[in-house]
Amino acid sequence: MEMRRFGRTGLEVSVLTFGCGAVGGLMTRGAPADQERAVARALEAGVNHFDTAPAYGDGASEQNLGRVLATLKPDVIVSTKVRLGAQRNVAADIAASLEASLRRLGRDHVDLFQLHNAIGAPSGQTMSADEVLGDVVPALARAREQGKTRHIGFTAIGE
Repeated sequence: MEMRRFGRTGLEVSVLTFGCGAVGGLMTRGAPADQERAVARALEAGVNHFDTAPAYGDGASEQNLGRVLATLKPDVIVSTKVRLGAQRNVAADIAASLEASLRRLGRDHVDLFQLHNAIGAPSGQTMSADEVLGDVVPALARAREQGKTRHIGFTAIGE
């Protein structure tokens, strides 16, 4: 498997990532044996990055990935995300989301924690760049300082 450096993180990530979203439904509603078999096969092929989010299956993706990784015990890179609602207390909501993700994943930290909201003209879940820079970035940085994530970012959706 070809590997590439992931931005400025220093992480060496496989060019293929195992996406744990609802597309296909494997990690959100698949059979546990199928989930374990698919992750094991990805690992054999050299995949070392697994991407999930609380929104994928209402937490089922994180819970299922956590169970499979606890069984297989691979050395992998795990990323998850936070999506903030329209009514939000940014710092508290980010901290609570990460704590819940870590609990579901059965981990004390993730390698990458990202904002999953669109960025643009503020409306509903779309956040302004000022809110991201002024409120979200400090909250993500705090999670990194606490050792709950190694790296922070955003998923680059929106304007």
